[in-house]
Amino acid sequence: MKYLITVLLLLFVVSLGSSYQCGYYSCTPGHTCTNSDGEFKCVYNKDELIISQIVTNSWYDPTNGVSVQVLANVINHTHRTIKNVIIASDVKLNNHQIWGAKINGFLIDFPDYVTIAPGKNYTFGYISYGVNAAHLWVQRVNSV
Repeated sequence: MKYLITVLLLLFVVSLGSSYQCGYYSCTPGHTCTNSDGEFKCVYNKDELIISQIVTNSWYDPTNGVSVQVLANVINHTHRTIKNVIIASDVKLNNHQIWGAKINGFLIDFPDYVTIAPGKNYTFGYISYGVNAAHLWVQRVNSV
């Protein structure tokens, strides 16, 4: 019995260390949790871009389980205007559940007309299954 309690306690401690709480949600690896005026955000930092994601809604349905609605903000952190941004995801998102971008498998592509000036941002949204935002990272960035 003592061995079982020790194992359960150890598993509990490991589970706490493996997820990074950010308000009601957890940040995925490579992300930092920020809190601005009580609004928690999981932020991915890259030299060229900063990707900030906010879970704006969540719900449960018997068919798919828990889903989250996420608002993603991509900020140009360079001194040049960029376009043709491709962002990779660790999950396959549904093309019918994204707005402001297109999905090609695990890649998110902004519309051709989108350019992001230095210090400016572009926002898109999506719905993902599970309780967390998808893990997103920069796959490609081109200068204008």
